[in-house]
Amino acid sequence: MCKLKNIIILFSLLFFLACDQLDISSNQAESFVKFYGSEGADVGVDVKNFNNGYLILATATSGSGSTDMVLIQTDKFGNLIESAVDTLSSVRGGNNNASELLLTSDGGFVVVGTVNDTLNKHTDIYVGKFSSSAENEWEKVIGTINNEVGTSVKKANSGYIIAGSTDAEDDGNGNNRGFKDIFLVKIDDTGNVEWMQNHGFEGNDYSGEVIVVENGYLIVGTTESTLHSQENNNIILLKTNQVGISPEIDTYGGDQNDYGNAIVRTSDEEFIVVGSVENVAGDNSSIYVFKISDNIFETEWVEQYEESLNARGYDITGANGGFVIVGDIELTTGFAGSFLKISGDREILIGNSNEGRDALTYGGYGQKLYAIEPTSDGGYIMVGSSGVSGIEMIYLLKVNSNGEL
Repeated sequence: MCKLKNIIILFSLLFFLACDQLDISSNQAESFVKFYGSEGADVGVDVKNFNNGYLILATATSGSGSTDMVLIQTDKFGNLIESAVDTLSSVRGGNNNASELLLTSDGGFVVVGTVNDTLNKHTDIYVGKFSSSAENEWEKVIGTINNEVGTSVKKANSGYIIAGSTDAEDDGNGNNRGFKDIFLVKIDDTGNVEWMQNHGFEGNDYSGEVIVVENGYLIVGTTESTLHSQENNNIILLKTNQVGISPEIDTYGGDQNDYGNAIVRTSDEEFIVVGSVENVAGDNSSIYVFKISDNIFETEWVEQYEESLNARGYDITGANGGFVIVGDIELTTGFAGSFLKISGDREILIGNSNEGRDALTYGGYGQKLYAIEPTSDGGYIMVGSSGVSGIEMIYLLKVNSNGEL
């Protein structure tokens, strides 16, 4: 792996972001805001607790202008460990994009993303396993002669399950070449492919997150196919058996465009799903959350939050007696990162009702959050991007148990 030489860390807040919600507390380990980046677009896509600090997975712009998958390690205060910034996608040229981190039981982690094969002019799934000292143990590039994208990875009963998309033609489900299908890949503990399966319909079908369930896998995503006579994009849930077949499929959402992002298992062995739905006019969106049982066709409850704002739910994590959803909300000044904690019965536990808003917000000048993880002190670490499109910086945000800086 080669070092990313042009990462620049800003140890203080940018002056134009100064406001009450961005003030750093005196106890920096409890709350802080950090920015890392180069001269191009740099976006943090996932974050985990790692080696008494944090591990960030990002898509960063290299000196040549192409994008690379990048791993960044910080201490518990969010300070960059300069010897621990590495690019992962040197196996391919062109634009490569990071997607998800998975911590492993041996203290290491797995990375999944997408690499660009410029020679054969298609994209493939990248998966790499790293040790507890962040040394690469193995890496694989998985795909066909078509375009494959990797979005999510989880530990299976043995090996790992990867979800993504493919535009391979499949006569079995009516997918035409050039349209996307949800794509599942099962690999063993050393990254060797055991099987591949794709599922979709006549339009594009995209995978969000995959999780392991009893006797199979559950994937949330987005479909533009006209299932159940629905139009536009809809949230899709797809449940398969242990070899990725015999799917149960259902869709959720309204009459406009709806997108499925993330899913988490609850303490009562059910599931909470998060995405977004557009309003009837199609000019703004709401965070859309629903709870299902093991039977994906039975919805226990459905709720929308931030109904009047352009809100998009991106990631959800279970922690401390509730579920925290992060994403972004468009304010009058620009996008702000959003934080909303709900109970298993959809009650708002932490929000911003004093300002007539469901979620807490951070920034308001181009801040977006893509991933969240509970921390050992009861707080949360979040990562995303900050700034104008095309010149964003990686945005790392640590808050206390109440979502406060």
